Amino acid sequence: MVRSIPARFVLLCVAVAAVSVGQAAEEAPKKVTYEDDVKPIFRQYCLNCHQQSDKKGGLALDTFGSVVEGGGSGEVVYDDGDAESSRLWQLVNHDDTPVMPPNQDKLPADKLAVIRAWIEGGILENSGSKAKAKKKNALAFVASSSGKPEGPVAMPETLPLETPVVTSRAAAVTAIAASPWAPVVAVAGQKQIVMYHSDTAELLGILPFPEGVPQDIRFNRDGSYLIVGGGEHSVLGIVAIYDVKTGERVATVGDELDIVFGADANETLSRVAMGGPQKMLRIFDVGSGDKLFDIKKHTDWIFSVAYSPDGVLLASGDRSGGLVVWEAETGREYMDLTGHKGGINSIAWRDDSNVLASASEDGTVKLWDMNSGKAIKTINAHGGGVTAVSFDHQARLATAGRDNRAKLWDATGKELKSLSHGGEDMLEVAITHDGKRLVYGDWAGSVFNTPVDDPDAMVRLAANPEPAAKRVEAVKTTLVSIQEKLTPAKANLDKANAAVAAAQTSLADLDQKVAMLNKQAADSDAQAKKTEQANAAFDQQLPSLTNAIRDLQDEVTALRVALKSDASKMIPLAESEEKLAGKLTDLAKQRRNRVAMIDVIKTHRQTAAARKAEAEKLAAGRAALQTKLDQAQSLAQAAKQAHDEIAAAASKVQSKMDRLLAEIK
Repeated sequence: MVRSIPARFVLLCVAVAAVSVGQAAEEAPKKVTYEDDVKPIFRQYCLNCHQQSDKKGGLALDTFGSVVEGGGSGEVVYDDGDAESSRLWQLVNHDDTPVMPPNQDKLPADKLAVIRAWIEGGILENSGSKAKAKKKNALAFVASSSGKPEGPVAMPETLPLETPVVTSRAAAVTAIAASPWAPVVAVAGQKQIVMYHSDTAELLGILPFPEGVPQDIRFNRDGSYLIVGGGEHSVLGIVAIYDVKTGERVATVGDELDIVFGADANETLSRVAMGGPQKMLRIFDVGSGDKLFDIKKHTDWIFSVAYSPDGVLLASGDRSGGLVVWEAETGREYMDLTGHKGGINSIAWRDDSNVLASASEDGTVKLWDMNSGKAIKTINAHGGGVTAVSFDHQARLATAGRDNRAKLWDATGKELKSLSHGGEDMLEVAITHDGKRLVYGDWAGSVFNTPVDDPDAMVRLAANPEPAAKRVEAVKTTLVSIQEKLTPAKANLDKANAAVAAAQTSLADLDQKVAMLNKQAADSDAQAKKTEQANAAFDQQLPSLTNAIRDLQDEVTALRVALKSDASKMIPLAESEEKLAGKLTDLAKQRRNRVAMIDVIKTHRQTAAARKAEAEKLAAGRAALQTKLDQAQSLAQAAKQAHDEIAAAASKVQSKMDRLLAEIK
């Protein structure tokens, strides 16, 4: 039987459902769509210049389709929800040029918020559109140690110290590079590359570059070789590869008719790419020196060339803003990256090879995603132009610019530090292997080595050091200063070693005394046990001795009785009595001896206890002596370390002076 449902119950359910739907609608975030929200903003501010009948820059904003299609320079919005990489957002938010609307202030904040929300929501056309799942932002980065050598990192050991060319002043700094794994920086000078210890600013050596001025310096991936491109304008261009440890030039590649501005070697050092005023990207085999092929696309001087860390791609940038990525093996075009409004002065790869950074005269640094080919970030880095850019292992960026500054940025493009010294354009910058220092140089030839966390501790590095003869005197002064510190350090070490020896002697004497007392206690215990064992043996023998005496007594008694009737028993009786007397005397002596041994045992026990107590008392002081020894050894170790460091420094300076003197001769 089916029962009917009361009408009032049905009405109640419908009402509850309606309330629930209404609440859900109120709680769901409102969709921001082109038709409902964004197009009215475009109509008010943008359509005078960007509509179907008048597409300024090839961009129309009056239909959803034309917005998605983009303009003459490509797409302006993407459906991945990343507003920062949107060309449209960069222009309306005045993050890049040309700003929109032109010659006006930014759009009101509420209008900008709507446009950003629309992009982040997936650029929906209307209320019926659905957003796509967001892709992972290419700015996400996981640091690794890929490329780091398994053994010790390469440090200069026997580099030349003589200055090949001495000038009255340094020229504009053309190149600076930092080793990826060691505290070493290379600075381009005139016909030379100067190597410095980045932490101490010590001059490590000078590599001759007789072909002219180095224009581009790069360490290879593990930091063991230095790739240098340069030459002389309108005369010669080459790429040289140096061994960082020895300074030996292991390869010279190319014979250009003009200077080389950009140069790099692939990860295996089997190929070299170079470019310059001839507008041609040339690829050479390092082993044979033969040219493998030319790449013809650039229409202006090539300023920068860089292989990706994994060796798969090769990027090049030119004076007119051309930026192209090539397949490293074949030279086929992989991506043509458009968007800069000025020349590309510098390019750099992130460690994972997924992001390329480009520095331009338009004042921006762009980060390009190598999967999509789009600019995922535009940084307004330096007014007047960005001259250099480099990554560190944390994906942070170092930049230099014509605003006389060097800057450090985090992986997302947020400014962390802005450093300025002097009043000249900053032309080159490098970030050290540990990310703790920026080394940068300017138009006047000054080079600054600055700790990021303590800019006041900046020190200058000379791009063109003084002649070796002059530096010898400075080295001598340094050596004398170090040697003056060595004498008190040696005295301190001797004193510390003497304290260790004294503490060791005291501890050894104590251990010897404790051992002797413990031995004496053990000997006394052994004597007591031996005596106790003797007494125990006597006690075991006593019943048989007593029985033997009793038998003799019975024998004497019997003979005495027999003597009364037999006079012949006189002699046997005397013998028996004599024998009995001897046994009784012997037993009496043993009894007296046993009683005396009780006192001996007691004495041994007391002696053992006394020796043990004395040993324990002495042993209780051992911890203090051990602590004193440990402290003395710690001080001696510190004194030895201090002495050895000074001695090593003296030896190093002495070696350096010997090398300088040898080169002067």
